[in-house]
Formats: sequence, structure tokens, C-alpha cells
Amino acid sequence: MKSVRAIAVALVAVLFAVSPALAGEKTVKILAPWQAHGQVFKVAPDKIKVVGMFDGIMYIDNSSGDLDAAVFMCPASEYIDLKTGRTVIEADCVISKGGDRVAYAKLDATGHIGSAKGTFTLKGGEGKWKGMSGQGDVVIRTALGDIAVHKKSGAVIDKAAGLAVWPALKVRLP
Repeated sequence: MKSVRAIAVALVAVLFAVSPALAGEKTVKILAPWQAHGQVFKVAPDKIKVVGMFDGIMYIDNSSGDLDAAVFMCPASEYIDLKTGRTVIEADCVISKGGDRVAYAKLDATGHIGSAKGTFTLKGGEGKWKGMSGQGDVVIRTALGDIAVHKKSGAVIDKAAGLAVWPALKVRLP
């Protein structure tokens, strides 16, 4: 019985050594280049709305196991004030690392054309990431706004790119 208990304790220790992010809280830094496409709509005399989606790969700095990298996709909208250049971004994101690890998040950011800062909130998940939560600041860099302000209402943006950075995202796994 003692040897079975010792083997079980050793197995748990090995699992957490191989993937320390499987439980508890961890703060991670993430860099995520992304691509986007969408459609531009003039919604007021001096305001446009870009509706679309962006996706890419989140590269988690100095991490391994469940939190080393993941793909993400975010349906989003961006409002741009044509007079001031102020921008407001709202997105819902799906983050995945295989079929049994899926998380959901909300991104809200404000700024000016080309650069926005805001909050990224993890809202739960499925499979091994069920119960995932967390929050942190996010910085969005892009040329999408510059492209959008020169398009007519209804125009399609086929390709745009940018970079999202989470300097210190707190992630809690059950």
C-alpha cells in the first residue's frame, strides 16, 4: 500500500513538473501576431464601423505545457471616429489548443488609429480548460484603422495584420 501511494505521489509530481500550468494561477506574457478581414460601414457622418474577425497564434513567453502556445479567433467590431481618430474595439475570442482545451474571452480596448489598449478577460472554457478564468491588459497594434478610413461604406478589407501583446495576463486553471 505504501508503494502504491508513493507511485501515485510521484506520478502527480511528474505531471505537474511536465506541465506546471495545469492547475493554479500563473502570470504569462503573450505575443500574438494576427491577420484580419472584415467589412467597413459608415454609421454616422464622422464615424465608421469595421465588422470582421482576426485570428492568429498566441506565443506565451517562457512557458511550457498547456500554456506554451494556442490559436485564437475573435469576431470583432471597431468603431473609428473620423474627426479625432479615436477607436473602440470589442471582440469575443475563442482560444484553442486542441479539441479538449478551449477557452473563451472578451477583449475591450480604446485608443487611436493604429494603437489601442484595454482589458482581456478569460470567461471560462471546455474540456481541460473548463473553469479557466483570468484577466490582464492588452495592447493592440495595427494598420487596420488606416486602411478602413480610406474605404467606402460596404467595402471589404481582405487582409490586415497586427500584433497583440499581453504584458502580464493572469490565468487561473482549475
